[in-house]
Amino acid sequence: MELLKKIIELENIADGFGFSWEEPQQIIDQIRSECLEIIEHIEPNSKNTDELALQEEVGDLLHAAFSLCIFLKLDPEDTLKKTIAKFDRRLSAVKQITIEKGLNDLKGKSFNELMQIWQAAKKLVG
Repeated sequence: MELLKKIIELENIADGFGFSWEEPQQIIDQIRSECLEIIEHIEPNSKNTDELALQEEVGDLLHAAFSLCIFLKLDPEDTLKKTIAKFDRRLSAVKQITIEKGLNDLKGKSFNELMQIWQAAKKLVG
């Protein structure tokens, strides 16, 4: 993915210039901060309803997550491919469990019911 190559390039440029993280916890703290900023935009009574600002905050979260990959010497594209494959396996298991329960889909089910099935799927396929 060209975008992931670009983020790696920019992170390397920043690092070469001395603008770099010292430890993973700093990046994790930044990820938490970005999550809090997103929450400010999506809370029911939020005054920050600007969709572009929300998109920027989500983008900042993604950037921070990819920065963590790079800092930990994990290839962001390979990491993303692996997590997509894992989600695909688990989603297939969710569908299988749903069918075994005699259901066509999970529409209308509570979040707790969804999470129970998700946990069962994780046990089934890892």
